[in-house]
Amino acid sequence: MLKSLLSICLLSICLLLINQFSFAQKKGENIGTEVVNVVKPYTPTISDAFKIKETPVLDDEGNTKKETIKYTIFSFPVASTFTPSKGKAEGVEKEEQKHLFANYATFGGGNYGTVNAELFVTQDLDNNQYVGGMFRHLSSQGAIKGVELSDKFYDTSIDLTYGIHDSDLSWNIDLGYQNQLYNWYGLPVGFGNGLLINDRANLIAGIHPQQSYNNVYLGSKIELHEGVVKEASVKFNHFSDAFGSSENRFYAKPSFQFDISDKAVKTNLILDYVSGSFKKNIGTQIL
Repeated sequence: MLKSLLSICLLSICLLLINQFSFAQKKGENIGTEVVNVVKPYTPTISDAFKIKETPVLDDEGNTKKETIKYTIFSFPVASTFTPSKGKAEGVEKEEQKHLFANYATFGGGNYGTVNAELFVTQDLDNNQYVGGMFRHLSSQGAIKGVELSDKFYDTSIDLTYGIHDSDLSWNIDLGYQNQLYNWYGLPVGFGNGLLINDRANLIAGIHPQQSYNNVYLGSKIELHEGVVKEASVKFNHFSDAFGSSENRFYAKPSFQFDISDKAVKTNLILDYVSGSFKKNIGTQIL
């Protein structure tokens, strides 16, 4: 029985070997190539990030203590001829201030005996008081060619002033006089042409074209640095002429300033009074 089993096993092994050799590759035979494409969708990934610590941990054992370094400098002077210039501020050109004269006089002359003169003087009495005076004159002797009547004239005026300058107020008073003389020499065109020569000459000789005016005034002005009344001025003027006409005028103007609800209010009051008289027969006197 045992022999039969061994025989069957040997036979099976032999058949298996014969079958294996029948399928083995022959020596030098080419088995060919084949391309295999593997397709897979791209799926990108981001690697994990990590943050560097701002204060890294140091291993004290591997660090050595810093050594203190001591050093010295060998300094010596260096000769130099350079000298820096000093700084200078840029200058500003100032406008030359005009010189004001306390006293002055002017004089001029021209045709027809014309004279134009002016004189002004002032004098300080002390640190606060002063006096001043003014004189003006303008005249002409006339004699214009073709003018049959007298044509000379003059205008003369004089003014005196006294004033005070103080820390609390400024005050002055003026007194003046003016005298004017004119010849109204104009005649109508063809005046007296229908008369005889002698009659016309007598008519023109009988005309008195001269007229004079006189003006006298007195005035004062005050300025206050404190108080409700800031300044005030008054003036009286008297006018008259050679034909009996006269006029009087009184003028006053005070100025007030005060505060209302933190606002400054300034107002002026004016008083102006005029009165005069005239002669009725002034026209007959000229003719």
